Amino acid sequence: MTQQSVPADNDPQWLRFYLQIITPFWQQQVQTLQLVRPDKVNLTWYLHQPEQAKALVLISPGRVEAGLKYQELVWWLAQQDYAVAVLDHRGQGFSDRLSNNPHHGHIDQFEDFVTDLEAVAAAATELCPQMPQYLLAHSMGGAIASLMLARGNHKIEKAVFSAPMLGLDTGRTPKWLAQTIAVSGALLNRWVQPLKPWYFIGMEDYRTVPFDENELTHSEARYQMFRDLYDQHPQVQLGGPTFNWVAQAFAAVRAAQQQAAQISIPILILQAGADTIVDNQGQRQFVQQLPHAASRIEVIKGARHELFIEADPYRQQALTHIQAWFNQVHPYKGVSPLSGTTDCGSMCTITSVGGNSAATWRSTVSAM
Repeated sequence: MTQQSVPADNDPQWLRFYLQIITPFWQQQVQTLQLVRPDKVNLTWYLHQPEQAKALVLISPGRVEAGLKYQELVWWLAQQDYAVAVLDHRGQGFSDRLSNNPHHGHIDQFEDFVTDLEAVAAAATELCPQMPQYLLAHSMGGAIASLMLARGNHKIEKAVFSAPMLGLDTGRTPKWLAQTIAVSGALLNRWVQPLKPWYFIGMEDYRTVPFDENELTHSEARYQMFRDLYDQHPQVQLGGPTFNWVAQAFAAVRAAQQQAAQISIPILILQAGADTIVDNQGQRQFVQQLPHAASRIEVIKGARHELFIEADPYRQQALTHIQAWFNQVHPYKGVSPLSGTTDCGSMCTITSVGGNSAATWRSTVSAM
């Protein structure tokens, strides 16, 4: 595919480029597909399928995110001649909601996210057979992907995790206290109103956060495009997480760390150096347990959490690393992954305490 020059994100021409090139690409060259799961939840997913693709890239987004938010990234991958599949996780995007309030960021069991990703990967494989498969995962999508990869029931050859949720940043609230509150609230909710999930402390329905107050990106143009898309499609808007989502996230992060040694493929972690959403220490702990010698972390200094909608000086670093990683896995010097033998506990059963209270923690968990 012919490469096209892209205006810088701080250039007034960037918006025109997005609307004249990327939007028509998404509308004309990306299919919207449906997949009904055994529990009758309908998933929406997207597929770009060029005639001569060199590989299939599966994208596992983060919390709150819809595939719509990935239009620019999918377009960029298409310029590299990749087929691309993107999933709207259950409970968000255009996939079925799981609560009486469509703004609830809710999940019954984190396991459902994992089996959904496996199912979409299988569906994409049927449509794009006999080609290499790579994986891109962001934030919560990284936790989901890590648990899927640990099972080994996939055809993924290599993966890139962008600011993955492999540890929860609880701000000034001790993690043990945050976890206690989350699990206690989830259990109380289940006992008092089992069919009506409760928001976690301080959470609320979707609202547009002004750019000057956002902790996700330095790019005003990309941030505004993200918010405009959500305003144009209010059905994808998602508010804060429920007690059970937070409790399940704690359990999933713990399981991801315990199962890291079971992942056989190489993983590149792109760490946002100025991330205030996830705990970067968890990423370092995770990569040290990966058995593949090529697995490593690249720190993008100064970058905020949303690397794929960051300002060009940060985003371009991420794209360069992705392109090189997918083309070839190189030996490296730096953090040395350690093989581990830790057995995994249940990621779906809430067995430990959970929660939070500080304003910083509320802001963090809302954005994951």
